[in-house]
Order: sequence, then C-alpha cells, then structure tokens
Amino acid sequence: MSDYFDRVERQIAQRVEAGVPRSTRLPAIVGRLGYVAAVLIVIVVAGAFLLARGAGPTSPAGPGLSPNSSNVLSISFTPQSAPHRGAISHTLQILRNRLYEAVPGARVSWTGGHIVVVVPHPRRNARAQILALSAPGHLEFYDWEGSVIAPNGNTVASLLPDPPALIMSQGSGTAAPGDPGLGSLSLHRARELAAKEPASIRLALVQAVGQGARGAAAQFYVLRGAPALSESDITNPRASTDPNTRVPDVTFNFTPGGAKAFHALTAAVARRGAQVSRLGETLEQHFAVVLDNRLTEVPYVDYKQYPDGISGNEGVDLIAGFTTQSAKDTAIVLRYGPLPIDLTAAG
Repeated sequence: MSDYFDRVERQIAQRVEAGVPRSTRLPAIVGRLGYVAAVLIVIVVAGAFLLARGAGPTSPAGPGLSPNSSNVLSISFTPQSAPHRGAISHTLQILRNRLYEAVPGARVSWTGGHIVVVVPHPRRNARAQILALSAPGHLEFYDWEGSVIAPNGNTVASLLPDPPALIMSQGSGTAAPGDPGLGSLSLHRARELAAKEPASIRLALVQAVGQGARGAAAQFYVLRGAPALSESDITNPRASTDPNTRVPDVTFNFTPGGAKAFHALTAAVARRGAQVSRLGETLEQHFAVVLDNRLTEVPYVDYKQYPDGISGNEGVDLIAGFTTQSAKDTAIVLRYGPLPIDLTAAG
C-alpha cells in the first residue's frame, strides 16, 4: 500500500512540476505550492480509496439504513385476495399519497408478494399511524331503519312499532341505536342471518358503534340493500373540531350528485318519522354512517324541523369518537379514495 501511494505521489509531483510555469520572480513560492498541491491530491486519492474499500452494498432500507437498525420501521402488508397488476399499482400510489402527507420519508414498494412500507427515523406511534392510513377507506350512508335487519329477518322499518323493533330504532335508556346489545348479533349469527337472504340481495355486515377489532365479543348488524351514498359522493374531507363540544371530527362536502342523494335519504327518513310517530309520541328515524364496515354514528332526522329532509349543500360533520390524530388520519384516508384491495398487516 505504501509503495502505491509513493508511486502516485511521485507521478502527481512530476505532473505538477511539469506544469509549473517558469518564472524568475517567484521560483520558491511556486515550488512550495506545487508540493502542497501534490500532497493534498494524494490525501484526496487515499481517502477515496479507503472509502471505496469500506463501502458495502447499499442497504435495502436505503442509504445509511439497516433493516435491523432501531431507526428504521418496516411493515409488510398482504393483500387479502389475489390482486392483478393494475390493482397493485393503484394501491401503491394511493398509499404513497396518504403517507406522503402524514409520515415524512415513508417509502412504499411491492416486494415478494407483499406491500412493504419503510420509514427511516420513525416518530412515536408511527406504526399505529401507518396502520390507520392503510385502511380500506370505504364510506357509506344507509337508511338505518330501512336497511337494518331484525333477528327475524325483517327490516326494522317494516316492524315498527313492535317492541323489539322499537328498541333497535329508538335505543334504550343507556344505549343509542347502533350500539351493541340492541338487536346486534355475534359474527357467527350475523352470517347465519345473512345466509338466509337471496343471493341477489346486497348485504353488509357492520360492527356496532364503538366496537374495536373483530373478536369473539364483537357485535354486528346486517344491513340489506345498497347504500344511499358512498365515498365517491364526498369532497374536501378535513379534520376539524366541533365548535360546540370541542370534540375532534371530520367534515366534508358533497358532490352535486351526493348532495341530492343525501337530501333524498334524509327526506325519506323524515317522512317515515312523521308516519310512525303517534299522538304524544315522537319516534325519530335515523340514517347510519359506516366507515370500513363499522358503524360510526346513527344520527336522527328531526322530522318537525326538517320535514323535507336536510340539504346536502352545506356538507356534514362525521363524529365517531375521534382523537385529534385519528381525525387527521381519517380525513387523509378519505381524501385520496379507497384502496382497490384490502390489506392485512403481516409484519
């Protein structure tokens, strides 16, 4: 190694010396500058040589990052069904858009049959946020009493004012419509109930309000028919705070078609409320908001205040027990549209 650098130094010194212009006024200064330049160049060459020897292959997590390093977060997602190339490409782009806004430096790739998200220098709760931002992103509005099926297979609207249907429609003293325990079923029983419906009927199994991850204790409702609105009918979702309660929420507007559909939905609900209410008794009717197969809320429509339904021109507030962070994440998920394929965290 020393012979190599001696040889390089001599060659550089010879080139510098050969290139030094002849001068009778400053021969000593020029000579010293040439020698200094030669030494500096040798040092640079040596440094580059040593760096080249010490550099290994680039880490798959990125330059300077190791997959096993504590400053790298890697999460793999497995598609729940066999996706085609176009669905994979679209899913990757949507995830990149979502994460770009919320998780700086996150990279999304398709590797070995998995979607892999890598985050250098992850912040606190980064994993939980990435999981939240990987949600399907399906939003649906239903006529609650007109869609939810009682355990006997009939819709609640068709059974009013029978007592079991009244409980599912009006709630109880301690629970509101859509909460667990008001006609809700275990997943097994909900599937049995759905299996009795004709194959041509569209059904949705939705978790009760406030339910967490699916498990043995999770409770479900079966909704019959297509939703009145979906995520394609909304615009400009954003995180906000209710001015009266100071509770985090998500607000959005409707497309022109969505505004008409929302008005038609609430008008039907209001008219039924006026029909089923008897003298001295008010039976407000409801619509249901479902986010990724979970009931988020079941608001009522005051048929006396809104006998012709609620205009959709002003948009709505989605209140679903959000924290400030979950409201931001939900707004981002809705902003970029639903994933073409559902994902399950695999690592």
